[in-house]
Amino acid sequence: MGIFDFLKSDKTEANIDFTVNDMKVGFMVEYFIKTWEVKKVYVYDWGNNFHSKEYLLDSGDETIYLNIEEDDKLICSIWNKLDIFEIDSGLVNSIKSTDEAPNKLVFENKTFIRKESSQGLYKEQGESEDSELVNWMYENPETKELLSIDRFGEEEFGAAKGKYVKEFEFSNILPR
Repeated sequence: MGIFDFLKSDKTEANIDFTVNDMKVGFMVEYFIKTWEVKKVYVYDWGNNFHSKEYLLDSGDETIYLNIEEDDKLICSIWNKLDIFEIDSGLVNSIKSTDEAPNKLVFENKTFIRKESSQGLYKEQGESEDSELVNWMYENPETKELLSIDRFGEEEFGAAKGKYVKEFEFSNILPR
């Protein structure tokens, strides 16, 4: 090897322009004047070649979920988990008895209208086994706030409150 051979070597460029789609566990991202670490990544298969991702982000004093999906453009939403009984103490029994969520929910004195219902599979990225879920998505027409109700199997339920956000609100996306 000659003295100048290092100049001729094949150098692969490092990626410095990561997007929210590129994030993996351990990545750091800036959002809403805080630095967040990606703790978990979940992948969802909603059928008909429609997929979405959800990132569990932790800032040290707060935890949020970032959901992203492609539908002609990237749609991003931020979610905070709720106790489903905060929404309606009879909601779980209602869903169990009818296998369906109501078309309208009232939460925090706001009316949320069911926007969609989806059945799919999800798993934590890197895991091999899928689990089934049913999701009902609600939106308040005035405030554009979102509610999500999830059913995992027969007895397990989850709920979250969210809002749409723009991809550009996430910056300095870097691996740890």
